Amino acid sequence: MKRFQHRYTLPAILTLLILAIAFLLIGFFNFKRQTTLPPDANSSAIGIELNQDIDYVDLHKLQSNGVSFIYLKATQGRSYFDENYLSYRDQILGTNLAFGSEISYSNESTPMQHYRYFFKQVGQNTGSLPILIVPAVTTRSARYLRSMGQFAALLQAAGKRVMVKVDHKYQHYFNPQTLFMSSDSKAPNKLKYSFWCYTTNGRVRNVSGLESQATMYAYNGTVGQYKQKYGQLTQ
Repeated sequence: MKRFQHRYTLPAILTLLILAIAFLLIGFFNFKRQTTLPPDANSSAIGIELNQDIDYVDLHKLQSNGVSFIYLKATQGRSYFDENYLSYRDQILGTNLAFGSEISYSNESTPMQHYRYFFKQVGQNTGSLPILIVPAVTTRSARYLRSMGQFAALLQAAGKRVMVKVDHKYQHYFNPQTLFMSSDSKAPNKLKYSFWCYTTNGRVRNVSGLESQATMYAYNGTVGQYKQKYGQLTQ
Protein backbone atom coordinates (compact mmCIF):
# COMPACT_ATOMS: atom_id res chain seq x y z
CA MET A 1 0.00 0.00 0.00
CA LYS A 2 2.85 2.40 0.83
CA ARG A 3 4.54 1.62 -2.47
CA PHE A 4 1.31 2.56 -4.29
CA GLN A 5 1.18 5.91 -2.50
CA HIS A 6 4.81 6.73 -3.23
CA ARG A 7 4.24 6.03 -6.91
CA TYR A 8 2.15 9.21 -7.10
CA THR A 9 4.24 11.36 -4.76
CA LEU A 10 7.07 12.19 -7.17
CA PRO A 11 4.79 13.07 -10.13
CA ALA A 12 2.73 15.27 -7.82
CA ILE A 13 5.82 17.10 -6.59
CA LEU A 14 7.06 17.59 -10.17
CA THR A 15 3.65 18.88 -11.25
CA LEU A 16 3.55 21.40 -8.39
CA LEU A 17 7.10 22.48 -9.18
CA ILE A 18 6.23 23.04 -12.85
CA LEU A 19 3.14 25.03 -11.88
CA ALA A 20 5.15 27.17 -9.44
CA ILE A 21 7.75 27.94 -12.11
CA ALA A 22 5.00 28.77 -14.59
CA PHE A 23 3.35 31.20 -12.17
CA LEU A 24 6.72 32.83 -11.45
CA LEU A 25 7.39 33.28 -15.17
CA ILE A 26 3.91 34.71 -15.75
CA GLY A 27 4.40 37.10 -12.85
CA PHE A 28 7.83 38.14 -14.13
CA PHE A 29 6.62 38.93 -17.64
CA ASN A 30 3.56 40.75 -16.31
CA PHE A 31 5.85 42.82 -14.09
CA LYS A 32 8.02 43.69 -17.07
CA ARG A 33 4.94 45.13 -18.79
CA GLN A 34 3.96 47.37 -15.88
CA THR A 35 4.71 51.06 -15.51
CA THR A 36 7.98 51.55 -13.59
CA LEU A 37 7.23 53.08 -10.20
CA PRO A 38 9.59 54.64 -7.64
CA PRO A 39 11.25 52.14 -5.28
CA ASP A 40 9.27 53.37 -2.25
CA ALA A 41 5.98 53.40 -4.25
CA ASN A 42 4.70 56.26 -2.07
CA SER A 43 5.07 59.15 -4.49
CA SER A 44 1.90 61.07 -5.26
CA ALA A 45 2.51 61.62 -8.99
CA ILE A 46 4.89 60.29 -11.60
CA GLY A 47 6.09 61.87 -14.83
CA ILE A 48 8.28 61.26 -17.83
CA GLU A 49 10.69 63.08 -20.13
CA LEU A 50 9.87 63.29 -23.83
CA ASN A 51 12.33 64.35 -26.51
CA GLN A 52 13.06 63.86 -30.20
CA ASP A 53 15.00 60.64 -29.52
CA ILE A 54 11.71 58.95 -28.57
CA ASP A 55 9.30 57.91 -31.30
CA TYR A 56 5.76 59.34 -31.37
CA VAL A 57 3.98 58.75 -28.06
CA ASP A 58 0.20 58.63 -27.60
CA LEU A 59 -0.31 61.06 -24.73
CA HIS A 60 -3.77 59.72 -23.88
CA LYS A 61 -2.31 56.23 -23.40
CA LEU A 62 0.45 57.77 -21.33
CA GLN A 63 -2.18 59.42 -19.14
CA SER A 64 -4.29 56.26 -18.79
CA ASN A 65 -1.28 54.26 -17.60
CA GLY A 66 -0.42 56.27 -14.51
CA VAL A 67 1.60 59.24 -15.80
CA SER A 68 0.50 62.66 -14.48
CA PHE A 69 3.09 65.06 -15.90
CA ILE A 70 5.65 65.45 -18.69
CA TYR A 71 8.90 67.30 -19.02
CA LEU A 72 9.56 68.29 -22.62
CA LYS A 73 13.17 68.67 -23.72
CA ALA A 74 13.40 72.22 -25.08
CA THR A 75 16.83 73.77 -25.70
CA GLN A 76 20.53 73.41 -25.08
CA GLY A 77 22.85 76.39 -25.29
CA ARG A 78 22.22 78.88 -28.07
CA SER A 79 21.66 76.56 -31.03
CA TYR A 80 19.83 73.31 -30.17
CA PHE A 81 16.04 73.10 -30.10
CA ASP A 82 14.20 69.80 -29.76
CA GLU A 83 12.07 69.39 -32.87
CA ASN A 84 9.27 67.58 -31.00
CA TYR A 85 8.76 70.23 -28.32
CA LEU A 86 6.07 72.31 -30.00
CA SER A 87 4.06 69.36 -31.34
CA TYR A 88 3.93 67.68 -27.93
CA ARG A 89 3.03 70.97 -26.25
CA ASP A 90 0.06 71.33 -28.60
CA GLN A 91 -1.08 67.74 -27.98
CA ILE A 92 -0.96 68.15 -24.21
CA LEU A 93 -3.84 70.66 -24.45
CA GLY A 94 -6.21 67.75 -25.10
CA THR A 95 -5.19 65.88 -21.94
CA ASN A 96 -5.09 66.33 -18.16
CA LEU A 97 -1.30 66.10 -18.14
CA ALA A 98 0.76 68.86 -16.58
CA PHE A 99 3.95 69.77 -18.39
CA GLY A 100 7.18 71.65 -17.93
CA SER A 101 10.12 72.70 -20.10
CA GLU A 102 13.56 71.17 -19.73
CA ILE A 103 16.79 72.99 -20.59
CA SER A 104 20.18 71.30 -20.90
CA TYR A 105 22.70 73.77 -19.56
CA SER A 106 25.85 73.91 -21.67
CA ASN A 107 29.24 75.19 -20.56
CA GLU A 108 29.79 76.61 -24.05
CA SER A 109 27.10 79.31 -23.87
CA THR A 110 26.58 82.21 -21.49
CA PRO A 111 23.54 82.56 -19.22
CA MET A 112 22.15 85.31 -21.48
CA GLN A 113 22.65 83.22 -24.61
CA HIS A 114 20.75 80.34 -23.01
CA TYR A 115 18.04 82.74 -21.89
CA ARG A 116 17.50 84.49 -25.21
CA TYR A 117 17.52 81.32 -27.28
CA PHE A 118 15.11 79.53 -24.95
CA PHE A 119 12.45 82.25 -25.08
CA LYS A 120 12.97 82.76 -28.80
CA GLN A 121 12.09 79.13 -29.45
CA VAL A 122 9.55 78.43 -26.70
CA GLY A 123 7.90 81.75 -25.90
CA GLN A 124 6.14 82.31 -22.58
CA ASN A 125 4.15 79.07 -22.48
CA THR A 126 6.71 77.01 -20.58
CA GLY A 127 4.17 74.90 -18.67
CA SER A 128 2.82 74.80 -15.12
CA LEU A 129 5.78 72.84 -13.77
CA PRO A 130 9.00 74.63 -12.83
CA ILE A 131 11.46 75.06 -15.69
CA LEU A 132 13.95 72.23 -15.22
CA ILE A 133 17.65 72.97 -15.75
CA VAL A 134 19.71 69.83 -16.34
CA PRO A 135 23.51 69.87 -16.57
CA ALA A 136 24.71 69.02 -20.09
CA VAL A 137 28.20 68.21 -18.79
CA THR A 138 29.63 66.21 -15.89
CA THR A 139 31.60 69.08 -14.36
CA ARG A 140 30.37 70.71 -11.17
CA SER A 141 33.06 73.38 -11.03
CA ALA A 142 32.36 76.61 -9.19
CA ARG A 143 32.48 78.52 -12.49
CA TYR A 144 29.91 76.25 -14.11
CA LEU A 145 27.55 76.30 -11.14
CA ARG A 146 27.78 80.09 -10.83
CA SER A 147 26.87 80.37 -14.50
CA MET A 148 23.90 78.04 -14.03
CA GLY A 149 22.83 80.05 -10.99
CA GLN A 150 22.95 83.26 -13.03
CA PHE A 151 20.79 81.64 -15.72
CA ALA A 152 18.29 80.45 -13.11
CA ALA A 153 18.14 84.01 -11.73
CA LEU A 154 17.36 85.38 -15.20
CA LEU A 155 14.44 82.97 -15.53
CA GLN A 156 13.19 83.83 -12.05
CA ALA A 157 13.39 87.55 -12.82
CA ALA A 158 11.09 86.80 -15.78
CA GLY A 159 8.52 85.34 -13.36
CA LYS A 160 9.37 81.66 -13.89
CA ARG A 161 9.75 79.00 -11.23
CA VAL A 162 13.00 77.13 -11.64
CA MET A 163 14.29 73.71 -10.60
CA VAL A 164 17.83 72.41 -11.03
CA LYS A 165 18.88 68.79 -11.32
CA VAL A 166 21.95 69.03 -9.11
CA ASP A 167 22.76 68.03 -5.56
CA HIS A 168 21.23 70.22 -2.87
CA LYS A 169 24.70 70.79 -1.40
CA TYR A 170 25.22 73.34 -4.22
CA GLN A 171 22.29 75.46 -3.04
CA HIS A 172 24.55 78.44 -2.26
CA TYR A 173 25.03 79.00 -6.01
CA PHE A 174 21.28 79.61 -6.47
CA ASN A 175 18.59 81.96 -5.19
CA PRO A 176 16.67 80.68 -2.14
CA GLN A 177 13.49 80.13 -4.18
CA THR A 178 15.22 77.66 -6.52
CA LEU A 179 13.86 74.10 -6.32
CA PHE A 180 15.96 70.95 -6.58
CA MET A 181 15.50 67.58 -8.27
CA SER A 182 17.28 64.52 -6.92
CA SER A 183 18.72 61.76 -9.11
CA ASP A 184 19.67 59.51 -6.21
CA SER A 185 18.74 55.82 -6.20
CA LYS A 186 16.83 56.24 -2.91
CA ALA A 187 13.86 58.42 -2.08
CA PRO A 188 15.20 61.93 -1.37
CA ASN A 189 14.64 64.25 1.57
CA LYS A 190 11.29 66.01 1.05
CA LEU A 191 12.58 69.20 2.64
CA LYS A 192 15.46 69.49 0.15
CA TYR A 193 14.08 68.06 -3.10
CA SER A 194 10.78 68.85 -4.80
CA PHE A 195 11.06 66.18 -7.51
CA TRP A 196 12.96 62.94 -7.98
CA CYS A 197 14.42 61.44 -11.15
CA TYR A 198 14.10 57.85 -9.97
CA THR A 199 15.13 56.01 -13.15
CA THR A 200 16.59 56.54 -16.61
CA ASN A 201 15.63 53.03 -17.67
CA GLY A 202 11.91 53.02 -16.99
CA ARG A 203 8.90 51.94 -19.02
CA VAL A 204 5.22 52.82 -19.32
CA ARG A 205 2.73 50.02 -19.78
CA ASN A 206 1.01 49.72 -23.18
CA VAL A 207 2.73 52.79 -24.62
CA SER A 208 4.69 52.19 -27.79
CA GLY A 209 8.12 53.83 -27.74
CA LEU A 210 8.37 53.73 -23.96
CA GLU A 211 9.07 50.04 -23.43
CA SER A 212 12.52 50.80 -21.97
CA GLN A 213 15.14 53.48 -21.28
CA ALA A 214 12.58 56.10 -20.31
CA THR A 215 13.63 58.88 -17.94
CA MET A 216 10.98 59.06 -15.23
CA TYR A 217 10.23 61.50 -12.43
CA ALA A 218 8.20 61.58 -9.23
CA TYR A 219 6.77 64.52 -7.34
CA ASN A 220 8.30 64.42 -3.86
CA GLY A 221 5.26 65.60 -1.96
CA THR A 222 1.66 64.80 -1.09
CA VAL A 223 -1.32 64.40 -3.40
CA GLY A 224 -2.83 67.60 -2.02
CA GLN A 225 0.36 69.58 -2.65
CA TYR A 226 0.60 68.29 -6.20
CA LYS A 227 -3.02 69.12 -6.99
CA GLN A 228 -2.67 72.61 -5.54
CA LYS A 229 0.47 73.43 -7.52
CA TYR A 230 0.21 71.49 -10.76
CA GLY A 231 -3.24 70.05 -11.38
CA GLN A 232 -5.13 66.78 -11.13
CA LEU A 233 -3.58 63.35 -10.95
CA THR A 234 -4.35 61.10 -13.90
CA GLN A 235 -4.36 57.80 -11.99
